[in-house]
Amino acid sequence: MSLKFVEVLLLLSIATLGLVRANLEVRMESVEKIVGDEETLVDFDVRLLGRERLLNGTVKVLVDLDNEVEFAHEIFAHRNGEWVPSSIGVRYKTCMYMSVIYDKYFLPFLKDSDLPRGKDACPLKKGNYYLRNVEVTAENWAHYARMGLVKSVLIIRKNNITYGGVIFILVLQEKVF
Repeated sequence: MSLKFVEVLLLLSIATLGLVRANLEVRMESVEKIVGDEETLVDFDVRLLGRERLLNGTVKVLVDLDNEVEFAHEIFAHRNGEWVPSSIGVRYKTCMYMSVIYDKYFLPFLKDSDLPRGKDACPLKKGNYYLRNVEVTAENWAHYARMGLVKSVLIIRKNNITYGGVIFILVLQEKVF
């Protein structure tokens, strides 16, 4: 095996493990809640405040979200005036979503919130959870994230019926030093 081949394999392994981070800046442009088809069981009553565009508000969970509930999270890139689905998207039951996606990608932003963490996050218990001054950063995002306008859509479903969700529009750009 040539040394060049080994170097390429090592580089791909590091990138796959997420050890290479991008120097990205993120700005939240808008947030919009998704209402349920028949009823809304998870209500994202949130808004962006100030020049820093910090997320504030409450997440109202009207029933316990057990493993019968599916979290579908999809990412779209804005290309040529249209939202184009990216290859980044997941569909997990509550417990898997909370432990794999929420804990890794969202929990680091929640410095002032009472949203459950770790093992307390599953099942997600009924209640009103506050979010205060949430600033999204790209510290834990991989280097292959698309630059420009990005739409992040989280839909909460059970038996193919939507019970709530949230849409974020973000701007990703490389940090200027």
